[in-house]
Amino acid sequence: MLTIKANLRIYHKKGATRRLRKQNKCPAVIYNRGQEPSIPIILNQNDILHPEAVIQLYKNNVILLFIENQQPITVKVQELQYHPFKSKLIHIDFTRV
Repeated sequence: MLTIKANLRIYHKKGATRRLRKQNKCPAVIYNRGQEPSIPIILNQNDILHPEAVIQLYKNNVILLFIENQQPITVKVQELQYHPFKSKLIHIDFTRV
């Protein structure tokens, strides 16, 4: 099982996500089942683009996210969005398992 560290994302607008990407971070969202609100998070590009991590992301395996000051969350990848010509992720959507 792949484990990734994440931080909560406070700012959600376009300019804030651009600044994150320039800092080698990747914005992501964890979608919950039912009425619970989604959780916006920030991931480090180096943690995600590690060769072992890429394989786990594409296999659609269960991933354990450690978010600061919270219980670990088990998720699956719903969607990956890559930059058109750079080898960077633009955004990831997770679904809680």
